[in-house]
Amino acid sequence: MSLGCNVLERQQRREVAPGAQAPGPRTASSVNGFEDRGASAARRDTSGPIRIEALEGASPPMFVMRGGPRGPGRLVFLHGMCGHGLGYAQSFQFSAARFGTLIAPQADVSCGGDGAKWSQDIERLHERIIDTFRMLGEADPTAEITIIGMSQGATRAEALARQWPAIYTRLISMAAPQAVRARELTALKAAVTMAGELERQDLMKASAGALTQAGVPATYLPLPEATHGSLGKTPERTMREALTWIYREP
Repeated sequence: MSLGCNVLERQQRREVAPGAQAPGPRTASSVNGFEDRGASAARRDTSGPIRIEALEGASPPMFVMRGGPRGPGRLVFLHGMCGHGLGYAQSFQFSAARFGTLIAPQADVSCGGDGAKWSQDIERLHERIIDTFRMLGEADPTAEITIIGMSQGATRAEALARQWPAIYTRLISMAAPQAVRARELTALKAAVTMAGELERQDLMKASAGALTQAGVPATYLPLPEATHGSLGKTPERTMREALTWIYREP
């Protein structure tokens, strides 16, 4: 089993961990979180099978899709509190590739060990995302992005969609700790809300209804047999269903 899968299993058993601390300051040799060598490394390995790899020189870590074939879109996954992006991205990489290039930022506040949680610095998160697509060779790194968030990551995904509605145009909100602020998300082209079948589902069901009433095409999809923070036993199939819905023709 890969490191990413081991990390995913551990983070699905925990959502909060003690001892969180802020990351160290950026060094003079880094620009927007990337070491100088990162720009030259980012565009390598564009052939071969679909896979998720750490982007060299990114701090905090950034996990990016390599290989092909891939669809034309851009997708971002934000993990939950004290989680790890690699295992999640690996768990549905083939379904994501059908629609586009997936990246998964690691959160910016350490929980100790592998996990991290998100600070309130949405501007910095946005910069990291756009910088990554630029370094991956996207002609227009600010073109439309589908933003996907799990638990605490769902709150940050929603915040990105509110602040940059022309960029983050599709939202998948998974097991968010509170209902989405639907009236502030009316620019969305589509939204899917999700929660595990083995956790509370009322908030995400209500969010889908509120988004629909606000004029956003939206639906609720359960995560089969999933507890909080988990994508369940069939993440490829489950996420393919969600992505197919969100990218469907109006």
